[in-house]
Amino acid sequence: MCDPATTALPMQVEGRWWVAHTRPRAEKALAADLTRFGIPHYLPLHESVTRSRATNRVSRSMLPVFPGYLFFAATEELRLQALKTNRIVNVLTVPNQEQLIGELRQIQRVLTSNTGFARKPRLQVGHWVRIIAGPLEGVEGVVSSQRSPRRVFLNVDILGQSITVETSPDVVEPISRPSFA
Repeated sequence: MCDPATTALPMQVEGRWWVAHTRPRAEKALAADLTRFGIPHYLPLHESVTRSRATNRVSRSMLPVFPGYLFFAATEELRLQALKTNRIVNVLTVPNQEQLIGELRQIQRVLTSNTGFARKPRLQVGHWVRIIAGPLEGVEGVVSSQRSPRRVFLNVDILGQSITVETSPDVVEPISRPSFA
């Protein structure tokens, strides 16, 4: 679904994580600017396949999982340098750094597993579960459906968004809360 090499979550960073709310369709350009400045960042991408009705031609493109957002790690000085790109509308402060890193690791795991997903508004009610088997073993999220296949939402709280994956009801176990919260 996506090339994990281009969307890998940096592990060793200086400074703190920030969320850039970008100008429309400026996520990739901002990522290129940040790369040029040496600012670690994470832009989760997924492949979109469309077919033209007129020509029946298939086109593939890599799109942001969370349109309008990019995650970056920076000191205050580098954050100001990122703002000078004029591609950022607003920078969101991340109050819980460990929670964001845990949530982003789960998103990256879904993307690298080639498991289908859909982006949804954040789910605030439901039961927390951990997937106990298969390519997503250890991923934690909120159950949104008791039907089979079971839908599990993986939240990114600071964005108020999530992605959802489908899994068999027999490969989830209830947990009291996520281990990264």
